[in-house]
Amino acid sequence: MAGPSPTLLPSSIFPRSLILMHKTDSARRKRLFIALASSLLLIVATVAVAGQEVILISSPGCTKCAAAGKVLDDVIDDYPEYKVREEIFYSDEGRRIIKEHNAKDMPSVVIGGSVIGYRDYEGDEKKLEGMIRAALEGGAAPPPAREEEQDIVSLDGVSVSSAVAILVAGLVAGFNPCLLAVLVFLASMTLSRSGRKRDLAVMVGFFSLGIFAMYYLFGLGLIRLFSIPSFEASFRLVLTLLLLVLGITQIEDARRLQRGGISLFKAEWALGYFKKSLEGHSIFSYFLIGALFSLVKAPCVGAVYIAIIGIIQSQGYASSGAVYLLLYNLGVVLPVLFLGMIIALGMSPDQVDKFRHDHRVAIRLVTGLTLTGLAPLIWWQIL
Repeated sequence: MAGPSPTLLPSSIFPRSLILMHKTDSARRKRLFIALASSLLLIVATVAVAGQEVILISSPGCTKCAAAGKVLDDVIDDYPEYKVREEIFYSDEGRRIIKEHNAKDMPSVVIGGSVIGYRDYEGDEKKLEGMIRAALEGGAAPPPAREEEQDIVSLDGVSVSSAVAILVAGLVAGFNPCLLAVLVFLASMTLSRSGRKRDLAVMVGFFSLGIFAMYYLFGLGLIRLFSIPSFEASFRLVLTLLLLVLGITQIEDARRLQRGGISLFKAEWALGYFKKSLEGHSIFSYFLIGALFSLVKAPCVGAVYIAIIGIIQSQGYASSGAVYLLLYNLGVVLPVLFLGMIIALGMSPDQVDKFRHDHRVAIRLVTGLTLTGLAPLIWWQIL
């Protein structure tokens, strides 16, 4: 007689438990994978949205930059997935973006790989709007005009037309009665001491270098000052008032001189100091006299100097402002070099002084009218 059959309960439950545990682990892994994939997609989407930004490279006080920013804001309202980020050209990030995208204009709009510079639309806001929309919709911004089609030739953000205008402004500012009076004095002192024209040429050269160095460093400091955002709001008003006051002063000085009065701009008080410095008979003393003369000369040419720097800043030339400033200061010292060389070649200091005396009224009047004419143009942002 056969014994009782063995129970199958333990052997049937055990594999079922294994199967159940296997299914549970598989479901957990599946949920974990879905969670990770969702998180990854969310991160990618966030990065993609964050990367959809338009960069405006600008300068504080730049009227062209402000106009471009307004057009950009109006266009971006139709593209909520994009955000506008403004970078000042001299900031670390601004310099990095300029170098990375080879942006040469102020302002410049960077959208992905497209760069829209001011010379691409030349102030035409409708054209700028179309170029921005084309770049935002995935197309390339219309290419700038070919070099032969442009009315100006530009090198690294420096236009020839602007460079010539600023150089001429420097020449006008440098050729003034103050310069002639001091130059005549220095030339007379040098010739009476040694009688050699070579010494006069050396004096003129290093004297001019001192003027150039002092004004160039001072101008760079002013450009930096005008770039401070807190200074931007009041800068235009201060500059306008300053030009009016100094322009009226120049006109009044011309009137006084015409009637035989005493000039408001006198450099004679510094001639005694220059005389003592010339006794050193060294290149450094000539350079130092030029640097000190820059301070004496400031009342004569300072107004034009500040006006030019203000125009450079407000028009967005600050990215190439150092180059324009160099050209302006070159224009300021060229008359010194020119007149110094004429004296060295044979023209007497007395003849130069006579020319200065005969034309000082006209020079003062032209300078005054120029400054008073610049004031409203800067206030109304025409310049």
